[in-house]
Amino acid sequence: MQGTNLEPTCNGAARPSRLAPGHGSPVQQTAAAGNLAAMASVRSRSVLYWATQVVAWSGYMLLLGLPTLLDGGYTPRFGLVTAVMVVIGLAASHALRICFKDLKWLDLPLGALTLRMVAGAIALGAIAGVLQAAIHDAAFPGAVKLIGGNGRRLAEVLLSWVVQLFVWSVAYVAYHYIVSSRLEKMRALRLEAANREGQLASLRSQLNPHFMFNALNSIRALIGEDPDRAQRAITLLSSLLRNAMSTVKRRTVPLGEEVDTVRAYLTLESMRYEERLRVRFLVDPALERRPVPPMMLQTLVENAVRHGIAKRKQGGEVEVEAKAADSGMVLTVRNSGHLQEGATHGSGIGLRNTRERLAHLYAGKARLDMRDENGMVVCELYLPATPELAEHEPYETGTLTP
Repeated sequence: MQGTNLEPTCNGAARPSRLAPGHGSPVQQTAAAGNLAAMASVRSRSVLYWATQVVAWSGYMLLLGLPTLLDGGYTPRFGLVTAVMVVIGLAASHALRICFKDLKWLDLPLGALTLRMVAGAIALGAIAGVLQAAIHDAAFPGAVKLIGGNGRRLAEVLLSWVVQLFVWSVAYVAYHYIVSSRLEKMRALRLEAANREGQLASLRSQLNPHFMFNALNSIRALIGEDPDRAQRAITLLSSLLRNAMSTVKRRTVPLGEEVDTVRAYLTLESMRYEERLRVRFLVDPALERRPVPPMMLQTLVENAVRHGIAKRKQGGEVEVEAKAADSGMVLTVRNSGHLQEGATHGSGIGLRNTRERLAHLYAGKARLDMRDENGMVVCELYLPATPELAEHEPYETGTLTP
């Protein structure tokens, strides 16, 4: 079976053509699929509109005729007149809808819109009322005439139609207001999500080059002193770079994988600082599969080495701890030294980006604290258990351990 496509004619109109499945360029196939989806959407909205119209007007007219039906006054002629009134209601309200759409009434200010709704209801209500009166007089010749008879009854019919059509206009505007509000809210949510993803990608792109720059500086210091160790360090750095690149598109990684990255980094730094850098890990094995943001623990450890160990002639100790906490876990990085005055909240690019990433990923539920404690600088990171962040790739232990 062949699919239908739309091709432009010489005067710019669209004409249907036949496009066999699998033929044509990918752009043409995508355009054809988009046209079919748009046509299906328009068709479904049209069916919903007419179904609602028919049900609403039929129900309303039957409700008006219910007393006659209960009194036993129903006749086939009465049923025919009721059906004709349903058609009049459909035609009048659809004419109003055309005014709303083609004349763009919904784009007008509230005052101008209200005036047009009233004017439209009066004009179309008058036409519908006259039609009803004429049909009534023709269908029931023995009844009191509406046209040429008692003017009060004709006025009541006209006013009834005007009110009905104005109420229909109000319902139409309310429906479109609700739909447009929901669409606007959905657009705002999509935009916010896109902005957050863009900001997170930007933060990751800042963190990874920052880490690589510091690692290269460490290797440079080894080249003149010990070329063999520098070569091993370059091999280790290539593994770290491969891992950093693989985490760019991942929202989270298992804690065990992040700890392996930290071990490799500290091994690399140990080649530079030698006995000045002492490392200890206290990681609960039960937490190895818990999700954490990639390169976040690594950033805290790097900060401890650069601002703690590197500035001390005698060096010091870096301790990495991970333990379970209420509804989450706590990652703690300790390093020898003292917290500088005014640096309680961290001012470097690594810590600043870490706080921003936490705010985006955990919506204020995570926290990062720094303090002095028994001659050590303690950086404590609390991560809540957030199920929607627990999506990461399979993890195999020991992938980066040197």
